[in-house]
Amino acid sequence: MAINAGMTMGKPSSKRTESKKLSAAPDFEVSSFGISEEDHPDFKAAMIAAAEASIAELPEIIELLKQRFRSHDPLDILATFTAYGLTTFVSTKGVADRNALKEILPHHAELLQALLLTIPAKEWGHHPLTPDVMQTVFDAVPKMGHAFFFQRILEGRQVADPQKMAVLSLQQRIRMHTNGIRNWGYMGDVQQITLDLYGPLDAQFAAYHGFTCTDLISSMAAVLGELERRYSEHTNVLAKVLKGKKPQEVFDLYYKHVPGLVGSSKNLADGLRGIHLEGAKALVMSHFDLRHQTNATFTAHEVSAVSGKPEEICVSMLRAIALSPAALTGTKEEHLYLGNPVWHAPVIDLGHEFFIPMPQAFFSHIHRIMERLATEAGLKETLEKARNVYLEGKLDSCLRTALHSANVTPGAKWKIGSEQFETDALVVVDRTVLIAEAKANRLTPEGLRGAPDRVKKHVREMILEPSVQSERLNGLIEKARSGDAVSLATVQKLGIDPENVDQVIRISVTLDDFSVLSSSVSELKEVDWVPKDHQLAPTISLADLLCVIDILDNPLLLLHYLSERMHFQDSYQLMGDELDFLGLYLVTGFNIGKPDKENVFAPSGMSAPIDRYYNSRDAQIHIPKPRASLSPHFRQIVVRLCERQPTGWTTVGLHLLSSASPSEQREIERQLVKLRKIVRRTFKDPKHINTMFIAPPLARKARVGFYLFPEELRGKHREIMEVLADGELGQEGVETITLFGRSTENWGVPYETVLISKRKDKPQP
Repeated sequence: MAINAGMTMGKPSSKRTESKKLSAAPDFEVSSFGISEEDHPDFKAAMIAAAEASIAELPEIIELLKQRFRSHDPLDILATFTAYGLTTFVSTKGVADRNALKEILPHHAELLQALLLTIPAKEWGHHPLTPDVMQTVFDAVPKMGHAFFFQRILEGRQVADPQKMAVLSLQQRIRMHTNGIRNWGYMGDVQQITLDLYGPLDAQFAAYHGFTCTDLISSMAAVLGELERRYSEHTNVLAKVLKGKKPQEVFDLYYKHVPGLVGSSKNLADGLRGIHLEGAKALVMSHFDLRHQTNATFTAHEVSAVSGKPEEICVSMLRAIALSPAALTGTKEEHLYLGNPVWHAPVIDLGHEFFIPMPQAFFSHIHRIMERLATEAGLKETLEKARNVYLEGKLDSCLRTALHSANVTPGAKWKIGSEQFETDALVVVDRTVLIAEAKANRLTPEGLRGAPDRVKKHVREMILEPSVQSERLNGLIEKARSGDAVSLATVQKLGIDPENVDQVIRISVTLDDFSVLSSSVSELKEVDWVPKDHQLAPTISLADLLCVIDILDNPLLLLHYLSERMHFQDSYQLMGDELDFLGLYLVTGFNIGKPDKENVFAPSGMSAPIDRYYNSRDAQIHIPKPRASLSPHFRQIVVRLCERQPTGWTTVGLHLLSSASPSEQREIERQLVKLRKIVRRTFKDPKHINTMFIAPPLARKARVGFYLFPEELRGKHREIMEVLADGELGQEGVETITLFGRSTENWGVPYETVLISKRKDKPQP
């Protein structure tokens, strides 16, 4: 980015200072890695060898896990696996980013539960769990998941056709996503969305199932809360016990804080003479771990107590989402990876009790669970209508809240010739138009993993068609702006004056998570599932959009994120989800230089501050909300624009936010302080330096400038700004100028006047 300092006094000088580059610290670090082309054959061979070795080991791993289930209590194993593998820690500083065992992911626990259910209950082991047994399980389950994954990878070895290979690559990304990603929203948002979405079906659900959707969702939320309470109590007790400084003290504290123990701490110590402190701690930890099964087991009475629902209803609800022991006997293990029945029924029905080691899985897979229950009740079409009504209504309400000064039209109808079209949400705010299409269809992982034609159908219906619809209206606005009378009449009926539209933003909003597809623009175009000349609108899930709106709680920041989001996905081969993109935006404002489509860009981990904030909120821990990194001066301008909202304020704000990264903004502020001193000292010189222009590296972005004037020249500052803008527009490649006028004496005001000027257009104050 270059800063050009111009010298003028009433008219531009022929003399200009030399442009200089800003030297600013980077906003984030990028680590790159790759394999040189000459090493590709060796790398491919090594990968295939590793995959083959992993697959060859798979039968042995599965048999090992089954042996553990047959020798030791499988419920103890699964409860301990989930307690250690899926539990995160909470402190006054918030929720930790990761669980204690980083290799363990939710789908590993789901696989382990499904594998348990392939063994008849009469074959279940009864030996108490020991640390060495548990360690073999912790080691084996991730290996099992990797091996299943490698099986899919090796499918491509015999594929020579580039088109088929591209399709297979895209499907593999989908498999990775649907098997590895569980959090389609933060728990508080997921619960509220599902209550609002499925609540209207309560009466019909109750008539068939004997319980309502609200009953089921609120009860499972209560079970989750109770399990978290039990785990917290377990951890707190253990922390008290482990404070012992000697083995005898550890045993004394164990008997003091843990009820129901047989014998005495003295007898235990006498039987373990010579044990060292670490051994004593390991012993009580291992023994206390046996209570994880009890923690994860619920009676109908206990569920009734925490949920407030009658016991008979609790039994009906839990059995509706449960599998019995041995329910999966005879199921091929590879089918558990591709379509795990636990996704539909995460509870184990033990008869008089229910084993629920991961109630969060209910919410991870709630859409498929509710669809199954609705289908059983003959309500599939009713559910589909409810999804559409909910999504369109929620989209309308959240946009009205976020853009409170905008004119929002839900279900805007318009025609091209005799053909009728409808835009789900049309937003006009100042000189910006936002076109949002809602798509509530279910995204089934089974469909996405199926035959290529079936996957293509999903992409066409869920990704391409809403994007084409929004582009159709965008094209109509452009034709109206160019003078087409028919188009002009159509868009005017929609409340749009095309002469007063500077930018059109397009997004598609869904209920399901499409991030793996919406970030694969290059691959979709490569396989001709999306036309190469079509600019695909970003597809954002409702849960993610609500987070974007909440975090970017400023209309200009929200509009800028959505406007740049399309350019961002077109500029890079992305691998990530929406909240990683949002995290990147908070740090960079998407001002990260020129496009790079040669390499895969994976901003993984950028969502960490956002994850911590929402997970802490759900745990009732209040930490500061992440916010966009802006320099103080840029933030002041954004706030002032939103407060005053002069004509063109959205255009001005979008240009400003697109002009510089946060580190560059800070350097600009330092240079403006220096320029202020120069202006105050030399303003009487007709050729004094008074202006700084920012030239963004991308041609599509406007040039933004800052003109500083003393109070003595206040009466002429508008005239001078027009001359400066005309001079800058005379440079090659400069199409649009946004120029801020700022008083050197009234420095606390971020700008006094702002001017937008376009090539061949008159300046618009």
